[in-house]
Amino acid sequence: MKKIYIVDGDAADEKRVADALEGGYEVGSMSYYDINNMALSTVITLANTIDSLDAYAGGHSLRVAVISRDIAGNLGWDEKECQNLYFVALLHDIGMITIPDSIVHKPARLNEFEYDIVRQHTVNGAKILRDISVLDHLREGVTYHHERWNGTGYPEGLAGEDIPPFARVISIADAYDAMTSDRVYRQHLSHEKIISEFDRCKGSQFDPDMTDVFIFMLKGGYTVNPDIGQTQEASERAVRDGGLGKVFGRKMAMTSGDNETDTLTGMFARSYLNTRVGKMISEARSGALMLIRLDGYDSLCDAYDGDECRKVLKLFGKRLATFFREEDVIVRLDDELFAVFVGGQTGKQVIEKKAHIIEDVFASYEEFERYSKHLKAVCTIAKCMEDGVTFEELYDAAMSRQERQQ
Repeated sequence: MKKIYIVDGDAADEKRVADALEGGYEVGSMSYYDINNMALSTVITLANTIDSLDAYAGGHSLRVAVISRDIAGNLGWDEKECQNLYFVALLHDIGMITIPDSIVHKPARLNEFEYDIVRQHTVNGAKILRDISVLDHLREGVTYHHERWNGTGYPEGLAGEDIPPFARVISIADAYDAMTSDRVYRQHLSHEKIISEFDRCKGSQFDPDMTDVFIFMLKGGYTVNPDIGQTQEASERAVRDGGLGKVFGRKMAMTSGDNETDTLTGMFARSYLNTRVGKMISEARSGALMLIRLDGYDSLCDAYDGDECRKVLKLFGKRLATFFREEDVIVRLDDELFAVFVGGQTGKQVIEKKAHIIEDVFASYEEFERYSKHLKAVCTIAKCMEDGVTFEELYDAAMSRQERQQ
């Protein structure tokens, strides 16, 4: 028997969904926090395993996480941002699990062909982590931590402030750990040589302002124990006691209250989507689900403060509601993802026409004019009977199409 979990549901929700599905499924409930925490803990354990396989990289991810958090603190970032960066940095090299052992463990410098393969770990890592939504800027930190200030890095050759701030900090921390670690082809650098290297590379490889702050830290005696161990116990303690609750603060607030209403936009919250749409599908066996992703939302948050970003989300929610009928289900899933379900036999035609309007919304409406350079709505659709006969199947089909467009 297949098992279906609904988010933040109770016994009554489970019964309603089970009744609507008419058997064949075991229905349970998990909190949004627990789902993300379980996924995050699993991936951190995987990161531990990667580090443990390389005698020279042992503890690397944890050291980079600690250094990144310390740099952010000296940059004046608040506690929540520092802790969020810690977890992102902890996972920055997760894509290395996709790189052949013969390359990872080569007892010499890599040739250009091998290095090209290693470069793929950034985009591969982002794919591995694509379903973890609890950490802000996770995809940015993993994908872009090897970009360079002068545009000569990878995978996209971003330059200057086009490189996300999280990635810029991790880049410095990653380089520092490499300089302080022994390799088969060289010994670690002296403290003075490390300061000289950062001074030489600021403005070319690294963000010059962030690097100046880190040089100031180094000159003040900053160091990290090279023998720090990244064990499963250590990372589990970090999840439990290291501030993950602070990272979850905004996400948890988003689904607070009666668990049916999003406190920011007034739309239904994600828990309602599972139960309501599941019932609609089971009753009519018709309709279509649209997922709407605000591409560039992280860029928006980098350019504007939190209040302004929340204002944009609220405006978008109000505009989105004008495109649909009262009986259609509109839900905010998280900061950058919305969902709409249009039931009935006409649902497919209605939702296909609306998709084109929604994708042009930031270029077409005056209230979004100042944000249009950052944001673009990306819509994908899953149709009942064609893509699935349950909510989960429609959601998976629409999400798969979203991922192919990223």
